[in-house]
Amino acid sequence: MENHCKHGVLVTFANKKTPVPLDTLWNRPFLFLNLSLFLMFASIGLLYLYPLALKAMGSDHHTIGWVMGAFSISAVLSRPLMGSLAVRKGEYWVISAGMALSLISSLCYSFITLFGPLMLLIRVVHGVGFSAFIAGSFSLVAKEASPLRRGAAFSMVGVSLMASIAVAPSFGEALIGRYGFGGLYVAAAGSVILAWLAIIMGNASGQPSFSRDERNRVRYLPILRDRPFFFLLCSTFIFAHSQATLTNFLALIAAKNDAAAGPFFFFAYLAAIIILLTLGRLVDRYGNLCLTCFSYPFLSLSILLVPGTIQSPLFLITAAMFGGGMGLLFVTHNALAASHGSFREKPAVMSTFTGVYDSGFITGAVVSGWVAHQVGLDMLFIASGFFTFLGLLIAMFSPMKDI
Repeated sequence: MENHCKHGVLVTFANKKTPVPLDTLWNRPFLFLNLSLFLMFASIGLLYLYPLALKAMGSDHHTIGWVMGAFSISAVLSRPLMGSLAVRKGEYWVISAGMALSLISSLCYSFITLFGPLMLLIRVVHGVGFSAFIAGSFSLVAKEASPLRRGAAFSMVGVSLMASIAVAPSFGEALIGRYGFGGLYVAAAGSVILAWLAIIMGNASGQPSFSRDERNRVRYLPILRDRPFFFLLCSTFIFAHSQATLTNFLALIAAKNDAAAGPFFFFAYLAAIIILLTLGRLVDRYGNLCLTCFSYPFLSLSILLVPGTIQSPLFLITAAMFGGGMGLLFVTHNALAASHGSFREKPAVMSTFTGVYDSGFITGAVVSGWVAHQVGLDMLFIASGFFTFLGLLIAMFSPMKDI
């Protein structure tokens, strides 16, 4: 006797407790999960402009890097806990808890006018909330997407994320111009509320997928001993660090050159969306590792070109190269990570993977802030562009492989 979920992606057999992924992509939970991802990342995208608020408070580049990095530090340190909670409590429970923390912290930004411990505390709480949301949502995609369609599934997730970041900074700049930074914070909080409603409308169960014994047997150390997975994490760190350097400091280098960051973000993420919509299915056909090697040079060169093109019409080409490379690398790295581990290990695998991804956003903010303070914004982007080439070398010559 077997029970099939009519609109879902899992099959549960009477003699097996482990759900089996079906070759199905679109269903109600997946649709609303993508909507929730769009709205949550729109909230984060609005706060990409928080360095402008910090600069208005009189903070230097080094301080800005630490404030922005505090978010990612807390997200990384809390990620193993969130992975364990996803196994014990269920992904939707973890997602809801993360949204509650994100909402509270977003509302608190309006009350902070000077750098200090309270500002760092709010950034830490916000990072923990975002960590919970990421751990739960990416575990769901990894578990429920068919191995034959992981690339397509994460392409759709990528589209949701890129679309939100494409519009959020420009929208945020308009809000700041009309309502000040208070309007930016209210919009970020409102986006979290809408994301929460989207999760509720998905009508998905929040029950854990495993028995108590299975939940207690999930361990992180064996996962890290997998050499292909370890080198995938190395590549992921480099990719995330480079991406974070641009997203955290583009607004500042644009302001330095009397340009706006919003149009760059818009065209970069528009290019990523187009690439994912047109080439997403090719990821499953031609392999994640091949497209990883193809994408890294575009990402690296685009970062190198930012200082020289941000004030000219050529910034459109730079933005398109950055967006295309970033979009494909996001999909290939996520799909490669989701292929590791057994079904019951997926929450731990994706928590480890996304934790390393977020660690790149720590160094991309903190270390890059220190570099910018020492040598200036132009040299920061040039150094980051060369650093990105290391990701290509790892992809080409390490034990990383498609599984």
